[in-house]
Amino acid sequence: MNEQADMLPVSQLIYWERHWRDTGQWENMRSAYHPESLVRVAWFQGTGFEFVEASKSLHRVGQSKHRLSPTLIRLNDDRALAETDAVIETRTLLRGIEVDTSAHCRLFSRVRRDDGIWRLAGLDIIYEKDMLAPVNPSDQLLINREELQRYRPSYRFLCYNLHSIGREVDPNLPGDDRPELVAALYAEAEDWLMKKR
Repeated sequence: MNEQADMLPVSQLIYWERHWRDTGQWENMRSAYHPESLVRVAWFQGTGFEFVEASKSLHRVGQSKHRLSPTLIRLNDDRALAETDAVIETRTLLRGIEVDTSAHCRLFSRVRRDDGIWRLAGLDIIYEKDMLAPVNPSDQLLINREELQRYRPSYRFLCYNLHSIGREVDPNLPGDDRPELVAALYAEAEDWLMKKR
């Protein structure tokens, strides 16, 4: 097995899926997912195909961009684990004020090859920290501190903003502020990576 040769299509799959998501190329994004895939992010849990459909409605509400660092990959035959540092930048309206939310995180992907084609079998996000700021510095952004304190430090502003547009958020996702959840995700993924079909 030529691991170096396999790493390129796996990393390109990660980059292209996020690019297609940001640019609204939904059929291309759908092609990146395995039919049995599972996606778990702050505002969504379900299959990859369902995630594409849900992303369409969110795309209409806010404009997002994923800034990706190089991907770290571990391979085992036709399976791979990939971790990519990312900053998710989103521009939305919060109570009539245009705001930018920046979420620093790690995309944690499970990738599998069937019939010679690599596709995403899973996508989780490990949250690190986030920020929220008005686009126009002269705007006064009023934050409900009591509500904000209900959210975790690793993705509190993301949750706050998502809630403001009517999205339910999962408070129990892996993050640097909950290392036990990160460890559980890694253990689960390791079992998956070493599993034989």
